[in-house]
Amino acid sequence: MNTAKSGRNGAIDALKGAGILLVVFGHLIEKPSAQSILLQTLYTDIYAFHMPLFVFLSGIFARDTLKSRDYQKIGWTLFFPLVVFQLIYLGAGRLTDWYSYSPLTPYWLLWFIASMIGWRLLLPLFASPVGLSVALLGAIFVGYDDAVGYALSAARTIYFLPFFVLGHLYGAQLVALAGRHRLAFSCLFGLSMLVVTVWWLNGLDGSALTGSRDYSSAAPFSAYPGLGRLLVLALSLAAVLGFCALVPGRSTVLAWFGERSLSIYLVHGLIVMVLASSGVLGSVSLPVMIGVSILIAAISATLDTPMRRLFSPPPRGLVTFGEMAGGSKAR
Repeated sequence: MNTAKSGRNGAIDALKGAGILLVVFGHLIEKPSAQSILLQTLYTDIYAFHMPLFVFLSGIFARDTLKSRDYQKIGWTLFFPLVVFQLIYLGAGRLTDWYSYSPLTPYWLLWFIASMIGWRLLLPLFASPVGLSVALLGAIFVGYDDAVGYALSAARTIYFLPFFVLGHLYGAQLVALAGRHRLAFSCLFGLSMLVVTVWWLNGLDGSALTGSRDYSSAAPFSAYPGLGRLLVLALSLAAVLGFCALVPGRSTVLAWFGERSLSIYLVHGLIVMVLASSGVLGSVSLPVMIGVSILIAAISATLDTPMRRLFSPPPRGLVTFGEMAGGSKAR
């Protein structure tokens, strides 16, 4: 579904909207989940696919050639927001006693913005079936190197690169395929979540789903960690495609959130940090958590317009910062 006035793809926006609501919910329950097996299970299942989903969708509309204007767009719409929000989050982290990060490590959720810069710059080198295979091998073998980690989001950039390349090469076709066979792909989603849950309950380190840690600290299989990571990647992809079948492509509410997903992504963490540091989340029920997540997303979305104005390159074929991170303008 395309919206005639904006040229956006409504189905992709709906997927982004559902995904960003899961991002907010996942971050909201991140610390409270330590006290609840239900929240821990939900947290693990969400992290098995929600960021692969965003990376996959972002790849669909990424350009596989880079000209001078493209570098300008990357600087204005990704690098500039990364620097600004890195400073904001570092300050907020000190005030709320949240996680501690070094200045060169993207703070908490900002790894995605840093990695997006990397994926955009790397795509021209990997935008082919052979490049996809190389990216997949890189995602597996980077886990053997404990020198690649959180700094500059290097480990996650390499780990999620196959999803970005896959989205670029075949994303539109795969989303359409899932839409045509919703029952089969919905069952695939349920099956993949079941496998992840059972595996986690039987010893899978949840951080192995994030791609941020090497095998010495979070190996899916102790004897064959590379094979374990391949299985994790396959489960994540199955869940991503299954999720595409579950989300109604004509949902205007989800599409509204999806159009503002990058603004929500950048801002919501600050609200979560304040709520978590206040201690109010410790006794909140699951339905209330869901409602609070939607409210946080809606509040964060109100800043979309001023952020687009601030983080957009000068006119001349203007592309806004929201469209750079998986926006739905046609290539």
